[in-house]
Amino acid sequence: MQPSEVSGIQYLVPSNPYSYSPHFGMSQSNKPALESKRFSDPAYNLSVPPQLHKISPYSSCISSNSTSDEADEQQLSLIIERKQRRMISNRESARRSRMRKQRHLDELWAQVVWLRNENHQLIDKLNQVSDSHEKVLQENTQLKEEASELRQMISDMRLSSMNLEDVALEHGLS
Repeated sequence: MQPSEVSGIQYLVPSNPYSYSPHFGMSQSNKPALESKRFSDPAYNLSVPPQLHKISPYSSCISSNSTSDEADEQQLSLIIERKQRRMISNRESARRSRMRKQRHLDELWAQVVWLRNENHQLIDKLNQVSDSHEKVLQENTQLKEEASELRQMISDMRLSSMNLEDVALEHGLS
């Protein structure tokens, strides 16, 4: 029974509230009461008084035991329903978590691919610059050698020119 289906509340009023046995663990015939969760409540072992007052004219007369059975079943069904909702909620949460994890993993792999590509491009550029640097160093070495050779040639030319002047002076050609 759902809360929206309740049309009225029933309650019991005893004719003499002190007429019940003080031994709640025993029934009226002094036999031991059933040991279960449902019958451990003292109200289950009392006899039902003849007076039953109704709050709503639409409610029906239900005995105390059947009402409590329905309440127990309703409570059990609510517990089961809550467990099922919690289980569904947990599954949905786990599914969302797996999706987030997969999305994050996909983003990381995309980043790995991008970084690898960027790394290859940088390595290619570094190789090109390194090759250019080697060529420049070789060209620089070659130019230094040529400059040294040219200096030597100039030096040799000056010497030979001086030697010619000296020879000419000695021979009086000047």
